[in-house]
Amino acid sequence: MSEHGSSPEIVQAPAEVVVLSVTPGGLVPVEGDTPIDLAVPEPLAEPLVGQLLDSRVRLIAPTEAPYELIEAIKEQHIPPAFADNAWLSRYRVLVFEEGRCTIRGFRLRYSRRFGILIDGPEDPRPTAD
Repeated sequence: MSEHGSSPEIVQAPAEVVVLSVTPGGLVPVEGDTPIDLAVPEPLAEPLVGQLLDSRVRLIAPTEAPYELIEAIKEQHIPPAFADNAWLSRYRVLVFEEGRCTIRGFRLRYSRRFGILIDGPEDPRPTAD
């Protein structure tokens, strides 16, 4: 490419997550009903692995999410429950309570129909009452 008329190359950055929901019975995959303890590094039962795999979402910056959100997700540790599982060992977790989650100031919503929706960063300014 020449110096004139060249456009900057857009670098895509993916983040792969498993979406969990807070329920009275504990954390469960959004596409399942089996509770999971993320801190326990024991082998996961096959039906639970299937539910977790069905609850996966891949977000890609800049088309689906801001780079800052992708970076925040990638900075999270992979849960011990996923570490030794060949299918899940690269996934982070997003935990939604009543369909909402906040990560580094980004407000997220989960919809079974649309997946993860990003409302944007929280406004750090106080609101007037």
